[in-house]
Amino acid sequence: MLKQWTSSRSLTAVTTLVVRGLLMGGLALPVVVPAAQASTYDFQVEPSSTTPSLPPQVIALRRAIIGQESGANFRAVNRHSGALGYGQVMPANIPSWTKEALGHSITASEFLNSPELQLQVIDFKLNQYWQAALVASNGDEAIAVRRVASHWYSGKPYRYNHTTASYYGGHRYPSVAEYTLAILQRYEQQKGLLGIDQLGYSPW
Repeated sequence: MLKQWTSSRSLTAVTTLVVRGLLMGGLALPVVVPAAQASTYDFQVEPSSTTPSLPPQVIALRRAIIGQESGANFRAVNRHSGALGYGQVMPANIPSWTKEALGHSITASEFLNSPELQLQVIDFKLNQYWQAALVASNGDEAIAVRRVASHWYSGKPYRYNHTTASYYGGHRYPSVAEYTLAILQRYEQQKGLLGIDQLGYSPW
């Protein structure tokens, strides 16, 4: 499940992140966001998640991925791959993912037009990936985050150290390693904002 970074340049330092721009007039506009400003998206406008007992680490991970993928735009559509919405979900995954998360399948149009359903499906899948990653990483939080990010980006959790650039429709995308390191940095920023001190602890 490959999604878009609109910049074609590699990450030479994790301190500067190239994120997908918002769609304006059908054009994906690149936005370069310094690491210090990478957490400035207004996540307070998010609908409330309906996933019961969602770990706060999953919320931090979701916000890290969303900042990377869509810039918190529920209406974003990738002009190369067709990936949709807040989490840039591939259209081919929508029937099975929504069946899992909602108990019934919905169309791509229904998905794109409902921020609440997008968030519910994204949280369901990220929590599923997170629980599996914690087991696979023997509780190593950083590796678990990168495994989830790799799963979201490439469809394969174990490729988080894969350094070969990816291509989709003739367009270059960052390697899985670059992507997962950027997500890890964003995750640490979101943990701080959410008051999560360490794995398994939150003041909530």
